[in-house]
Amino acid sequence: MEKNNLTVRKLPDPPEAPEEPDMNSVYLKAYEGKVDDLIKLLAKVAGSKDGAKIIKNLPGFEGKNAVKDLQKHPETFIKSFLKNEDDLEELLDTIQDSKLGDKLTTLLEKTPAGQALLKDVADNIESELSEYNEAMLQYEDALTAYETALDEFINPAFLPEEDETVTDQIIAEAEAEAEAELSVEEAEEAAAEALVEAEEEEEITAEEELLLTEEEVVEDEETISDEEIVIEEEIVIDGEVVTEEEITQG
Repeated sequence: MEKNNLTVRKLPDPPEAPEEPDMNSVYLKAYEGKVDDLIKLLAKVAGSKDGAKIIKNLPGFEGKNAVKDLQKHPETFIKSFLKNEDDLEELLDTIQDSKLGDKLTTLLEKTPAGQALLKDVADNIESELSEYNEAMLQYEDALTAYETALDEFINPAFLPEEDETVTDQIIAEAEAEAEAELSVEEAEEAAAEALVEAEEEEEITAEEELLLTEEEVVEDEETISDEEIVIEEEIVIDGEVVTEEEITQG
C-alpha cells in the first residue's frame, strides 16, 4: 500500500547570542602599561578644586589625606594598584562606566597628555571588543533571518513581499468570500420570508373557504326553514278551506 509523503514543517531554531565580554578584563588590557600615566595625571589634576573633589571619591583614594599623598607620592599609589588587581579593576570600571568617571574624563581631556591617554585607551578597548562586535553583527543578521523564518512558519500567507500583489489578492479573496456569504444569507432570508408569506396566504385562503362554506350552510338552513313554513301555511290554509267546505256542505 502506497503511503503519501508528508512534509513535516520544523520550527526554526533561534540563533545563539555571543557571550558578553568581561569588561573589567577589557579595561585591564586597555590600560595595560598605562596605569602609571593615569595615576600621574590624577596627581596633577588633584591640585585643582574640581580635581580634588572627584579624586577623593574614586576607589583607592577614600582616605582623609589621600589627595595630598597622591600629589606628593604618586608612585606609592601606582605600586599599590599594580599589586592589588581587584582595586585596579574597581578604579578602572568607575572611570570608564560611571557619572563620576565622565566628570573625570572631561577634566582630563583639558590637557594634551590626558587627551592622548584617553584616545589610546579608547582604541585599545575597541580593539579588545572587535571580535565581540563582529560576532554581534553576525548574530543580528541571524536574528533577523530567524524572525522572518518564524513569521513564515506561523503564518506563511502574510509574509512581507517586495510588492503588495500577494497581500492585495488575499484581501480581495477574503472580501469576495465575505460578500458571497452575505449574498447567501440574504437569499436564505428572502426565501424564508417568501415561505412565511405563502403559508400565511394559504391559511387566509383556507379560512375564507371555511367561512364561505359556513355561510352556504346557514343559507341552506334558512331556505329549508322558509319552505317548511310555507308548507305548513298551505296545510293550515288547506285545512281551513277543507273545514269551511265541510261546514258549508253540512
